[in-house]
Amino acid sequence: PKGEKGDTGDFGGPKGDMGPPGPPGLQGDRGSPGYPGFKGHKGEKGTLGTKGDIGSKGQIGVQGQKGDTNSGTTYIRWGRVSCTGTGPGTVTLHNGKAAGSKLSYRNDETGGTSDYLCLPSRLTYGSSYRYSGSGIYGVEYETWTSSYPQANVDNMPCAACYVPNKSALFIQHGSYLCPSGWTREYYGYMMSEAARHSTFKSTICVDVNAQAVPNTKGNIPIALAHFL
Repeated sequence: PKGEKGDTGDFGGPKGDMGPPGPPGLQGDRGSPGYPGFKGHKGEKGTLGTKGDIGSKGQIGVQGQKGDTNSGTTYIRWGRVSCTGTGPGTVTLHNGKAAGSKLSYRNDETGGTSDYLCLPSRLTYGSSYRYSGSGIYGVEYETWTSSYPQANVDNMPCAACYVPNKSALFIQHGSYLCPSGWTREYYGYMMSEAARHSTFKSTICVDVNAQAVPNTKGNIPIALAHFL
């Protein structure tokens, strides 16, 4: 018959020495991507770089639109009542009478305006004064020649003229011919105050076909215009 189980023996013997490393195992599967890391600190500002070379010249841009051509210039046509018969496109702004300071033979009467003025036919007035330090008078032709048989000791008319699409205008003294490329508006004679008078006047070009203000003949000592 089977005998009874014996008592447990004492604990095993001493631990043996570690064996050598085993061979590498097989590579495992790639893990899933990790979470994004935290934003790093802002770096220090770098030093300024050297200036680069000038680039090549760019292409010419598209031409812009043509500007406004509604420009023009003005002048006074002395001795005529309109601007008709002058340059192409010239229009009359107003007509009227030439005026200036009264003539004087005295050396102590040299004041007043030295310009000839073209006053409109219909004057408008502002405030009036009881005393005036100077006056203006109609300009009388003092020709006494056959050049102006229709206008001698008569008053001189005038007209303000506008020339569209022109930017410059000048009076060419000593010639009735224009330089190349210029358009003549009118021509005539240079006139001013007489040398023997004390009052001085500017020089104006009076139309070669001068007209007279009607009913003004009379040789009255007012402002005068003599040939130069």
